[in-house]
Amino acid sequence: MPDYVPQIMVIDPGVKTPELDTFNNIAAMVPVPCGYHLPAMFGFASFPEDFRNVRAVIILGSASSVHERLPWQIQLETRVRAMIDMDIPVLGCCYGHQMLAFMHGGDVGYVYQDQTKLKGVRDVEVLQNPVWNKGRRKLVVTHNEHVLSLPQDFTVIATSSDVPIDGLMHKNKQVFGFQAHPEATKNFLEGHEMLDSQTVRVLSDGHNIIKGFVHMALGK
Repeated sequence: MPDYVPQIMVIDPGVKTPELDTFNNIAAMVPVPCGYHLPAMFGFASFPEDFRNVRAVIILGSASSVHERLPWQIQLETRVRAMIDMDIPVLGCCYGHQMLAFMHGGDVGYVYQDQTKLKGVRDVEVLQNPVWNKGRRKLVVTHNEHVLSLPQDFTVIATSSDVPIDGLMHKNKQVFGFQAHPEATKNFLEGHEMLDSQTVRVLSDGHNIIKGFVHMALGK
């Protein structure tokens, strides 16, 4: 019997409402146990003492900005950096995407000077990369900040007319980010006042991004 159980760590940096339905949906997609962590609301007690049993990390969205530099943000970045140094695959969604760029030296700022939020469905062109097939995806988005410049050793893997760096990837590590919310579910849409027939129809495009990442991380 192995001395550890393979796990996917799902980190929810939400500051008000846990995205429990999103976590349950991810857990239902993957063939290994998942752990759910809410560092902004409940601290880091749920985090493992070490990361030897972690096979992959998915970081969700948040209403926070990476520029706030709150204690939980700094601690989270430190722990995520430790996992990246251990070559554990990491996928960041929305805030998670911005956090990965920021902690590696990229710039993050508002899409528009009046801080208008981009919200709804966006056509995103996925470029050549080792995980996902090239092509256009329709993805759920809700954000007013985005990555303005790539960190060193990163490359663009997704782009759109609104957000040139809609997806990024480290050149040497299994670190990926999407500005969209590929993890979105019907409950997520309802909670963000985005539930309609158009948004529901595109959820599968995002879920396939999550599945592709997990498939890569588990080597299956």
